[in-house]
Amino acid sequence: MCNRCVAVSDDTNAPADPRGLCDCCRFNDTIPDLSVAGNQKRWARLEAAKRRLFYDLKLLMLPYGTKSDGVEPSLAFDFKADVIPDKNYWRCSDEEERVYTGHADGRITINIREADDVEREKLRVVMGETQRTLIGHFRHEIGHYYWDLLIKGQCEEQFKAVFGDHNSPTYAEALEAYYQNGPAADWQTRLISGYASMHPWEDFAETWAVYMDIVSVLDTATNHQLGMVSHPLETDLVTKVTQYQTLGISLNEINRSLGLLDAVPEVFVQPVVEKLHFIHQIARADHTRPPAAATMAQPVKVPPQPVQAAK
Repeated sequence: MCNRCVAVSDDTNAPADPRGLCDCCRFNDTIPDLSVAGNQKRWARLEAAKRRLFYDLKLLMLPYGTKSDGVEPSLAFDFKADVIPDKNYWRCSDEEERVYTGHADGRITINIREADDVEREKLRVVMGETQRTLIGHFRHEIGHYYWDLLIKGQCEEQFKAVFGDHNSPTYAEALEAYYQNGPAADWQTRLISGYASMHPWEDFAETWAVYMDIVSVLDTATNHQLGMVSHPLETDLVTKVTQYQTLGISLNEINRSLGLLDAVPEVFVQPVVEKLHFIHQIARADHTRPPAAATMAQPVKVPPQPVQAAK
């Protein structure tokens, strides 16, 4: 299943890592129960998406690691399922038995039902989402991780100026209000998605995921010589967004001609561009220096160039 390598020491006397885990597998704390039929295939799909995530993180030269690497919070993945093993079907379990996809203190949990195309599409329709993908889950949840790693206690005031106060209302209050009332009626005028209207942390994670979409798609387009030339760190944000929209319009029309969902459903209104610009600055910071040195000295400003929304 794993297609990566394990680093070995030049010192032949050095003890080998008894786990024998590569630089992707070593972050797994919990894997699915492989005695359950179908779980190995689901796990393989999760790992394929996770490896694409790690490729993007290295492309952006973003820091991550475990406590043994000297990184706090320590990054870890739990892939779990609310399933009855002996019968092998999904169930509506009690609250304490459900596995919720999410992030907490560096630990990213993904319910492996997301690796089932039928189950994931059902959830997409129920949640009223334009897209729901495995790589999308990874990119969203890693956004929460980077809030803790690069923003918390470092540039929270700049964050508040762009995304709003994450302390008022509390996350619990915002979560309850969202599931009672749904997304804000005006979210399309200022946010990347309806879910982003729930709380500034979710706004950040949703916007972070789209930023990673932009970087990944333009990297692919550049390497396949599709008329785009983009460097993950050196290309300015407005150029990135403009190229992504231009390519997205073409991809959307191709998908529509095949009866598929839009590849790029987002509309980049100016407040969204401002938030993407904040994330672009965070991604380009020198993360090899102490955290305080990597913060922005000035509040984020909206780039002066207008960015037209993709139709």
